[in-house]
Amino acid sequence: MTDFTRALRLGELNRPSAMPDGLAALVAEWPVIQRSPGGDALLDERGLLRVSDRWNLPDGSFPTDTPIASHGGWALGRLTGDVWQLVQQEPALPRDQARALLRERTERLLHGRRWTGADLEAMDSLAKQAPLPLADWLAAQEGRERSLKSLLKLELVLQADGDHPALPANVRERIADAPILWLDTDGAEVVADVLAHSARRMEIAAKRSTRNDRQRGQDLRSSLAEAVQAAFPLMPHDVASSVAARLAPAAIKLGRRPATQAIVDCVAELRLERWRQVIIGEPRVAARLQDMLAKGENNRARKRYRDQRALEKVAKEVAEWRGELPPVTSRWLD
Repeated sequence: MTDFTRALRLGELNRPSAMPDGLAALVAEWPVIQRSPGGDALLDERGLLRVSDRWNLPDGSFPTDTPIASHGGWALGRLTGDVWQLVQQEPALPRDQARALLRERTERLLHGRRWTGADLEAMDSLAKQAPLPLADWLAAQEGRERSLKSLLKLELVLQADGDHPALPANVRERIADAPILWLDTDGAEVVADVLAHSARRMEIAAKRSTRNDRQRGQDLRSSLAEAVQAAFPLMPHDVASSVAARLAPAAIKLGRRPATQAIVDCVAELRLERWRQVIIGEPRVAARLQDMLAKGENNRARKRYRDQRALEKVAKEVAEWRGELPPVTSRWLD
């Protein structure tokens, strides 16, 4: 076994690809290993030992007793009072060895689990859009909750629930709005490799098969998605795909594309369904519903409050997605 394949995993956590072997072996001996909320460090059970390549941040976080040069590699620090006493320093792992660690991690994921279409769709969406609010991403398409649990467990995507000095700037800018989903450098690279592998497999499968009903169905949904985005130019592609899937049975039955009003009604209905499911997770709404329950208000009143908040979300989305086109309405928004 070569040096860079030692300590591939650190307990339940994935080893950062740039972490040097010596520090990785040291961390692997800790009984409990925690990952920093900022995704930049590993800490022991009490948070008194920290291994990271980021110290002395501009806001004064993680000050060390001795200076560390910029890009000076990784270090182990012990918290003494308000200052971290440096115990051990090592240069970052060379890029070729770090890349080998990521390839091993990708291979382990590809051979150790079956990736569903929903998993791949979720990874592709996050790779293109992250960082973004958790609620917005869950509301964009049905069935993402299950995939998100797996991606968080595998550390392919990270969730920031509060501000932390080591979070990337683009995450910290949005953290005040709601919980944020984001990808660190390692996670983004592994996700890209998994998606590329799946794309190659699909390409090979496509070459072996003839055009069939399933392909025609995909073509129909692509055509419907184009029609939906013609009515809502600023709509995210994954939302347009969801609407197209809902419109497809009616389009097959009628033998033609749906009219604009039918598209608007479908968008409003689908988005209302999604926001009804997601809105109750928002802190403000959840607190209000809890107060209503404590006061003894019946289910109808609580559902009416929830639905009104969902309608506000849908109306705002519909208006934004129309862009410069004239406003539209639907019976679902009345």
